Amino acid sequence: MPVALPCSDASRVREEPLLATASRVERWLLVEHCGPWGPPAVPLARVDAALGDHLVAEAERGGARLLLLRHPRGVDCPPGRNVFLVDSRAGRERVLHRHFADDQTLQAAALPVASDPGPQWQPFDGPLLLVCTHGRHDRCCALRGRPVAEALAGRYPERTWECSHVGGDRFAANVVVLPEGYYLSRLEAADAPRAVADLRAGRLPLEHLRGRSSMPLPVQAAQHFARTALDRDGADDLLLAGQEPDGADAWRVRLAGAVDLPDVEVRVRYDRRATDPALLTCGAAQPAVAPQFTCLELTTLTR
Repeated sequence: MPVALPCSDASRVREEPLLATASRVERWLLVEHCGPWGPPAVPLARVDAALGDHLVAEAERGGARLLLLRHPRGVDCPPGRNVFLVDSRAGRERVLHRHFADDQTLQAAALPVASDPGPQWQPFDGPLLLVCTHGRHDRCCALRGRPVAEALAGRYPERTWECSHVGGDRFAANVVVLPEGYYLSRLEAADAPRAVADLRAGRLPLEHLRGRSSMPLPVQAAQHFARTALDRDGADDLLLAGQEPDGADAWRVRLAGAVDLPDVEVRVRYDRRATDPALLTCGAAQPAVAPQFTCLELTTLTR
């Protein structure tokens, strides 16, 4: 019996598009946990049970995604835990940081992701670079993610963290750039620093961009089609101005152009049967279809 390709290799062979695949996340709770992680998406097995329950409850209370962080290989792990509260919503972006000396203090603390956290939380001058290396969840994340994490840590040592599962294992290596929540994928160690540098300069590396986590999937798709058609990679070039349903599994999205760019209206459709079934992760037991978006119409609007 032939050996199945790793899911990230198979996805590349299928030439599966990245567009509109960024996981939908508006807020994040990021907690440092050094050492190995287990298979679950949120691998809390090696965290004290009471602390783990507290972290899950605080994340749910704030409508946040809980991720574990650790330093890339070769970086010392000092005592205590770093914790970050992140808001990725457009116009409300922020990263707040606090270091907890011990787990007892962390377990007793409120983690107000969705409200005013108070003076003990300090603003972190972003970006944070989260590289999924959760190999126990999917081997591709470790095999492709760790070299990328090490490359980024060499360039951005204070900003780069390995993280637990972020979604889209087949697109590894995956990097989430916070606070905006940009998902960059299919990165290699050689090109990851350049892609991050472009993004920090306000240019979107479209060949690696899956979308922005705080945007609905139809908006992610519309922005991709408009940016590609108009050859615009500025992060502020085509921002969401409105979205409405337009038939079954279809939407009409209006994007506001920058000063020298007209507004654009894009009609997109979510195609549930765009591809043949395939094993979408290394651990998948059954083939599944990866839905995709199609551009139905793109119209330049006069102001």
